[in-house]
Amino acid sequence: MIFIGLITLAAAVIFIFVHLTAYAVRWAVEGRWTQDERSLAEAPLSGALHIAAEILSSGAVLLLLVADLALIIRHLRWKRPPPAAASAPAPPPGDDSLLPGAGPPAPPGTARRPVVLLHGAGMRGLTMAPLARKLRSEGLEVHLFTYWPPGLRFEAYARQLSDYLESIRGETGGLEFDAVGHSMGGLILRRFIVVLNGPVKIRRLVTLGTPHGGSVLWRFAPPALGRQLRPGGEFLRRLDEAGLPPGVEATAISGGFDQLVVPNANARWEGATNHTIPDAGHTRLIFHRETLRIVLGALDQKTLAQEVSSH
Repeated sequence: MIFIGLITLAAAVIFIFVHLTAYAVRWAVEGRWTQDERSLAEAPLSGALHIAAEILSSGAVLLLLVADLALIIRHLRWKRPPPAAASAPAPPPGDDSLLPGAGPPAPPGTARRPVVLLHGAGMRGLTMAPLARKLRSEGLEVHLFTYWPPGLRFEAYARQLSDYLESIRGETGGLEFDAVGHSMGGLILRRFIVVLNGPVKIRRLVTLGTPHGGSVLWRFAPPALGRQLRPGGEFLRRLDEAGLPPGVEATAISGGFDQLVVPNANARWEGATNHTIPDAGHTRLIFHRETLRIVLGALDQKTLAQEVSSH
């Protein structure tokens, strides 16, 4: 028991150290970018609180990843189909039927289109469950998509998304979806709407902390991804040149305390409606209540339109 406690403590220390290192790098690079070089130690108290909130959010996501692994193991071990159901089709890639709280679709008429959530790099669908639960409580029909395995190019993940949307179109009763993508998930959505937005379409999409302009920290990513996410690289340039197809509406939400999109300005998306949550880090965007407000407004334009007209 003591050994497990020591291992847990060591893991927590390493976890916090990695986050502080990422913020130190972000602080230095952002300072050079804005000609205001400072060290992380010079951050105000509010900055320390934002970092603490980000670390707690990342810890929650890590626990969700562990829960996701446990669900997969449990499914493989205990959910053997009976002989009569042996010929039944397997769940499609990215199916969220194993996730707690997946629940039935929202009642007809409570949402205009089903919403698909995409996680960030190194994550899985379950890490978007906190946001999914909040959206479902607002009457939206939500699906969690997992792209897998890590390290593939965006083209491969976009094809996985296309196959997934095709596989669930029967149960959703339509050919049109809205989508929310966290971090790299937003770029997968952009790749999809540029190349594969065919009979099954995404009409509205929201990105959370997506490096639309790349990030200098992605140089440490696997080569295939690192090249595509390099600031000024060909992949991002082609996405920008393609723009948004007619009929597609986009919103980009960035965190003012994002430690992974460096510089933070690279989370802005030219041609989209941009919002910044000043106190949100990269992972905290998933949990932030302001994120929920903006996402709901983007998926149902009446909310923000009423707010704008009242000012």
